[in-house]
Amino acid sequence: MKLIKKIATIATSLSLLSVLATTPNHTVSAQEETPIKIGVLQHVEHEALNDAQQGFIDRMNEEYGDRIVWDIQNASGNIAGLQSLAEKLARESDILYAIATPAAQTLASVETQKPIFFSAVAAPLQAGLVDSMDEPGRNLTGTTNLGPIEDHVELLIKNFPEAKKIGILYNSSEVNAQHQVDIATKAMEAKELTPVLGTITSTNDIQQVLSSLLEEIDVLFMVTDNTVDSSIALVGDMAKEADVPTVGSSDSVVKANGLMTISNSYIDYGIQTAEMAIRYIEEDLTVAEMPVEIGENFVMIVNEEFAEEIGIEPSSLVGLD
Repeated sequence: MKLIKKIATIATSLSLLSVLATTPNHTVSAQEETPIKIGVLQHVEHEALNDAQQGFIDRMNEEYGDRIVWDIQNASGNIAGLQSLAEKLARESDILYAIATPAAQTLASVETQKPIFFSAVAAPLQAGLVDSMDEPGRNLTGTTNLGPIEDHVELLIKNFPEAKKIGILYNSSEVNAQHQVDIATKAMEAKELTPVLGTITSTNDIQQVLSSLLEEIDVLFMVTDNTVDSSIALVGDMAKEADVPTVGSSDSVVKANGLMTISNSYIDYGIQTAEMAIRYIEEDLTVAEMPVEIGENFVMIVNEEFAEEIGIEPSSLVGLD
């Protein structure tokens, strides 16, 4: 087995280690039990991102156990803090794991050599993280959480055929959210639905913008937006109070406080990304040539408690054929 490492400095006390080869992505060491320093950077705290982190950590620990030295950092939505945490992790880690688009973009801006694996990134190409999905061309690759948005629109139509005005609450400054909204609005307009957009730039905007939006719409369409998802307790409660169903977003967010979606598990995203990191370590791969992977095993998720609170019999909700 080969252990692939990228080490910024080697202490003189370890000078007996034999470094066999160096590439732009990693150094190959003959010491199979050499610690693997993995830095984890999460943009903000919410259920989906927490699951992606847990899946990655559990799978890596299963494979390497005590050999991994973890440095796990969460910026709690603070962009300035994200920058300083990224710089620290880039200096001190061999492999980097970025959770959500802002974390991946920030790590990419401070580290161009060490491998960066990402998950919960809906639009890697649009975010400037990769040159293409098939050949990233840089030191970043991972999994994209872009959900089946057109299917979400079909799910909405099938369950709420009388709905005409569809609200979308999203952070217009997040490229991942904007990309999903562009797909959703095009799909809605093709089905003669009217998208009603509510744009925010921070969690401070949610209450005011969503209050106005809920007065106009029949259904609230959810994309995977870090700002919205981090406030899903508020967003879901406001939708329930207005008796407005929500359709879309991730399994974790819907289970926390939404009605329904088609999604896979974000724990699975973390595991899938860990499998990529393991292949990188074991097979002497180059990150730039590892294609970005999409999620698998999408299923319909229904939050029965949410349904009952807005007067919907859970068993009446149906999936796509």
